Amino acid sequence: MIQLGVSLYPEQETPEQIDHYLKLAKQYGFSKVFTSLFSVEGTKEDIIKYFRDLSDAAHRYGMEVYGDCNARFFMQMEASPDDLSVFREMGLDVLRLDLMFNDERDVAIVNNDQGLGVQLNASLVPAVKHIIEMGGDKSRIIGSYNFYPLRNTGAGSEDVYQTNEYFRSEGMKTQIFISSNAKGAHGPWPVSDGLPTVEMDRDLPIGLQLRHMVALKADEVIIGNAFANEEELKEVADTMKQIYVYGEDRPFYFPGIRDQIPIGDIERVPLTIELAEGISDNEKDLLFGFVKHNVSEYTHTIIRSRWGRFDFKFTPIVPRECDKEYFEPGDVVILNDNVERYKGEVHIAVKPIRNNRTLNYAGRIAPEEMFLLEYLKYNVNFGFIEKR
Repeated sequence: MIQLGVSLYPEQETPEQIDHYLKLAKQYGFSKVFTSLFSVEGTKEDIIKYFRDLSDAAHRYGMEVYGDCNARFFMQMEASPDDLSVFREMGLDVLRLDLMFNDERDVAIVNNDQGLGVQLNASLVPAVKHIIEMGGDKSRIIGSYNFYPLRNTGAGSEDVYQTNEYFRSEGMKTQIFISSNAKGAHGPWPVSDGLPTVEMDRDLPIGLQLRHMVALKADEVIIGNAFANEEELKEVADTMKQIYVYGEDRPFYFPGIRDQIPIGDIERVPLTIELAEGISDNEKDLLFGFVKHNVSEYTHTIIRSRWGRFDFKFTPIVPRECDKEYFEPGDVVILNDNVERYKGEVHIAVKPIRNNRTLNYAGRIAPEEMFLLEYLKYNVNFGFIEKR
């Protein structure tokens, strides 16, 4: 399950604001706190106390603290790759290296004896590979993306997807940033234009941003700017309930099929659907009550979910008239009683498909979410949310 986090920049926030935000975030399922270490001025002792107070506040709510560090701050705090005790004094759980040293010092930091987790810049995959080749323990590494306060400078989705695939293939997790759209939300610098990793997410609703991160196969998602408002935190929590569902087993699932049908705890990519007029209750139950929508092997013409035909084998899907000659990309159709063997399958058109009267028009994927269809590859789970 994706882990959620918020960001705090205590040089700009009061202890009362921090405590209120942490309490609220914990209430809505957040368990991580990100902060920037090198944006705070003061003596070494001042800075240690500054972040110790923040860490203590986060730990009171059972939250882990991630501190972003650069080489200048490293030297300022008189730390060394072989002695990271100062970061433990601050109460940090994980140290993020904004830029690596690109030599054996990185290995010493990763393999530290302080029990600190270490985040390496996920955008610098060759450097991460080099650290592992030199002896860095990859079980202690988390790939952490940058956030981008300046509009038009963020990452592309495909780059992030490929990078996440590399980290997953090596058994390492990734952490990525989404953005609050709340008025006045800030980062560590005086720029307030969102703080995402992926550029296209900058102005999207926060729940849709989270669903995008699920499609991109991220492991930890942090709201990069502060403060997200309570409506956004609730939206994230509600979205998590749509992403993580439970698929019940059925006695009529026979061996072979049972191994393919998603059963138990399921992670899925939820899609908002604008329902067609006249859709039946049985069809709605198939779309929303059936959680095992799972992409079949080929997706060049349709995204095909097959398993509804087992659960709805004895449930009528009465054919409904539709004046469309062709269903367009993004249209959702349900196979009806005219094709009994396949009745109950749900298809999403990727290319125009002819209306041959075996397909009931169920609705259409919301236009702003069409980009999610490109991530629905073989064996990916998905679901539907009714547009209100």
